[in-house]
Amino acid sequence: MGGWAPKTFTIAADGAVSVSVTEPRFTRTEVARLIAAQRKAAEPRGDHGWTLAEATDKKNMGRFKLSEPVTDFVMKAEAEGIEAAKKKYGDDMMRYLRFSVEKV
Repeated sequence: MGGWAPKTFTIAADGAVSVSVTEPRFTRTEVARLIAAQRKAAEPRGDHGWTLAEATDKKNMGRFKLSEPVTDFVMKAEAEGIEAAKKKYGDDMMRYLRFSVEKV
């Protein structure tokens, strides 16, 4: 009832009941912040990582710029490995092959 549940209870020989109640783990403010953070994390995002609300807001027109490129070494290893597998197994078999990238 009311969002709490007894953690333990004991009944003495004389019928007296002793109840231990678990205290809330978070304050109401902390719960509100957690819920807001979950909602923000669940907002739809584009491939760029920005929320669609921010990306399509007319107030933001002209306020975004592209950063300098960086090399994604995992993607590079994956692309090179797939090209090598195509040569080894042929294009027909590629649709049945799955790869994972390991750091050595």
